[in-house]
Amino acid sequence: MDLVATKLLLAAAVLLVGWLGGAIVLGRTSKDRDSRILSWGNAFAAGVFLGTGLIHSLGEASGLWRELGWDYPMAFLLAATSFCLILLFEHVLLSDEAHAMIHAHTGDPLEHDGHHHHEHHDDHRRPAREASPTALVVALSAHSVVAGLALGAQRLMAPTLIIALAILAHKATAGLALGITLERRGTDRGRSRRYLLLFATMTPLGILAGLVGSGLLREGAGLYFDATVSALAAGTFLYIASIDMLQDEFLKPGSRWAKWVSAVTGLAITAVLALWA
Repeated sequence: MDLVATKLLLAAAVLLVGWLGGAIVLGRTSKDRDSRILSWGNAFAAGVFLGTGLIHSLGEASGLWRELGWDYPMAFLLAATSFCLILLFEHVLLSDEAHAMIHAHTGDPLEHDGHHHHEHHDDHRRPAREASPTALVVALSAHSVVAGLALGAQRLMAPTLIIALAILAHKATAGLALGITLERRGTDRGRSRRYLLLFATMTPLGILAGLVGSGLLREGAGLYFDATVSALAAGTFLYIASIDMLQDEFLKPGSRWAKWVSAVTGLAITAVLALWA
């Protein structure tokens, strides 16, 4: 199977995993679920993202910028820029309500409700509560598009599969947590399905955009495109791993050793796969 066909197949797989991750919990009660598997999965995905960002995407971007004749560490600047932009969006621009919703998505979606919403019943808070699922989907989708771009722009099979592993691991757990959040918030079933579909399609759209962009651009322009996308993706992967996942997981009590082992296992897998990249 050639690289383009592999990317298209991976796009379909990501779409399916993202949708199923959330859809399987709609209509079911999840109050008694054992959240340890979700936490371990998040920690594993974080380790994969950490290794993918540092070992693969950032290393590849740095090499491409050197190949283009840049002595300045442009790859690291772009990675830091994407990290800061996502930080700005999630921690500065969002309302307090939406911010809390974003950073409950890897934990128990009722934690924020139990410590905040149930204590306030004023009408002026209801619009914010209605907007929270939208903010969550938008934030998760922003991550997804950049990750998809990175996969679509890859020119070799090994790094394509490595990035796909990171995306699939995160997409499954994020989709599951999104579905749990929508269900527990009492979001209308049809609206929940639309949210899940939007979330599920963002990465495949990014993959297609990266694939088309990398295919249309040739020589110097193509190298600049790949170098830029890889650097931006590296910063995105590092943000997802450190702030969006590991921080949320390790702030929760329990299973700390299991989470650490899961994260290190994900990192180790990407390190070993680099031997064939």
